[in-house]
Amino acid sequence: MLEPVYDNGGDAFDYAVNDRVLHLAVFDAMGHGLAAAGVAAFALSAYRNSRLGGHGLVSTYTTMDAAVGEQFPDRRFVTAVIAELDLDSGVLSWVSAGHPPPLLIRDARHTRTLVGQPATPLGVEFEADVPEVAQESLEPGDMLLFYSDGLTEARNSAGDMFGLQGLTKFIEREAAAGQPAPETLRRLRQTLLGRERAQLRDDATALLVEWRRDSEWRFMPETVA
Repeated sequence: MLEPVYDNGGDAFDYAVNDRVLHLAVFDAMGHGLAAAGVAAFALSAYRNSRLGGHGLVSTYTTMDAAVGEQFPDRRFVTAVIAELDLDSGVLSWVSAGHPPPLLIRDARHTRTLVGQPATPLGVEFEADVPEVAQESLEPGDMLLFYSDGLTEARNSAGDMFGLQGLTKFIEREAAAGQPAPETLRRLRQTLLGRERAQLRDDATALLVEWRRDSEWRFMPETVA
């Protein structure tokens, strides 16, 4: 789900399945307007080029970082999280480029932020070590939420910020009710922009992943003998 603020913003996301690996990425370019949208589109293209070339996470980050820095030397940057999920083993690997870390929802009740050492945002000129690839082993039924800060910074009609706590409680409630990912994201959008009319000051992006939760069967029509 990507809900744009009523202006050109800088959020983007991408996903693909290659063999038995799920590739995921969320981007948030600095600022607003066409300039931010252009930087985000460029970073997305650089990511896809590396992914299609079969590069690993470290190589992908390094290539994207150099490409954004060379193409936009005016100190524009992009935060991002790029990840790979082994669909057989459930091992999640990711690199964070100054982006909010993913959330793990387990047993439909317990949510925690996945910990990893973040690298610098893409395009920031900084001498640093090789970015850390963080890993987490998923359990059947786990859900993962990748998001941009425009989601947690959304405000309701009273001016109160949705916040990480509000986002966490919402996902836990929907998971406990057995809602599958597509319906959860639909309800999240309705909560943000429906009757409560939250005020988006930035693009709001959410990428929700289920691993071996079997909720996809709820969308399968019953066969009649």
